[in-house]
Amino acid sequence: MFLHRLETRSQEALTPEGLCNLIQFEFQPEINASCSKIESYLISNPQIKELPVSVAELVQLVFSRLEDEIKHLFLKQSGIVYPCIKRNYKGTVKMDHSGPCLEHKVFENIHNTHQVIINLMQRLRQLLNNFSPTPNASTQWRECLNELFTLETKVLQWIHVEQNLLYPKVTGKSAKTHHGHHH
Repeated sequence: MFLHRLETRSQEALTPEGLCNLIQFEFQPEINASCSKIESYLISNPQIKELPVSVAELVQLVFSRLEDEIKHLFLKQSGIVYPCIKRNYKGTVKMDHSGPCLEHKVFENIHNTHQVIINLMQRLRQLLNNFSPTPNASTQWRECLNELFTLETKVLQWIHVEQNLLYPKVTGKSAKTHHGHHH
């Protein structure tokens, strides 16, 4: 369904600007909506009766850290990175005035945050037995697990678009050969 989303777009939609818009106006709202659903379940069920107490507490912690990381990155991207990309690219043509917002370090930081987000998602998946409910799980908990699975799918798609489509166009590097200088 996701690739179909990209295939049905014109070439123009796959320009840096088009990709920023795809992320900002489709992925971000969907991911935020998913997070809100999960968050409201967790807030109203601080003790998840389907899980051992220690696991339930960890799930709460890991999820709130995940949500934090996602929200901070979204703010940084919508506030700084995407507007900068849109100023610097007309279609696929790079303009002259690059500016510090497109520096290698910016993308290295984003890349690191992506990795943190992916690790947190994997941690949740481990803690929650691949999001598969126990036979006696309540409907609400099943829905929450389902939403976590949806969130994971959307987050991985969003990161894929950034790392493999958007940022290589902007940094002139392909994601595969990414080895930055570490000071």
